Amino acid sequence: MSSDDGWAEVNLRTFYNALKKAGESPVVSAPAKNKSGTGSLDGEPGIVEDGCEFYSCPPGSPAIGCNSSDPNLNYVNSYPVTSMAYGISTLSPKIFKGPPDLAVTGPNVGGKSSFSNVCVVVLR
Repeated sequence: MSSDDGWAEVNLRTFYNALKKAGESPVVSAPAKNKSGTGSLDGEPGIVEDGCEFYSCPPGSPAIGCNSSDPNLNYVNSYPVTSMAYGISTLSPKIFKGPPDLAVTGPNVGGKSSFSNVCVVVLR
C-alpha cells in the first residue's frame, strides 16, 4: 500500500492499522515525503538530505528505509510510482515470498477528499 502524501501521513497509517486489525498483512511502501501532484513521475531514490516528513527519519537517512519497530512500514525517497513499484517488485517477494494479492494507494489528504480517493489494483 502507498500514498502520494508520504509514508508517515496519518491517513495511510490509520488505513494500515485498520487492515492489520482486520487480520490482513499490509506492507507500506510510500514516499519519504509528500509527493502529491507528481503524477506518473518515476525516478531513482536518493539519500533523504533533510529527513523524512514529520521528522519520521533523520537528515541523511538512506534512500530506502523502514520503521525500526515495524519493518512493514517502508519509505522510498522518490515518487509515488517508484515507491509502489519497489513495494511490489522488492518488498512483496521478500515478505510474502511472491507477488502481493493487491496494491492500494490512498486515502489522500486535502481537497481531493470529496472524490473517491482510494485506488485498488488486483494483482492476482
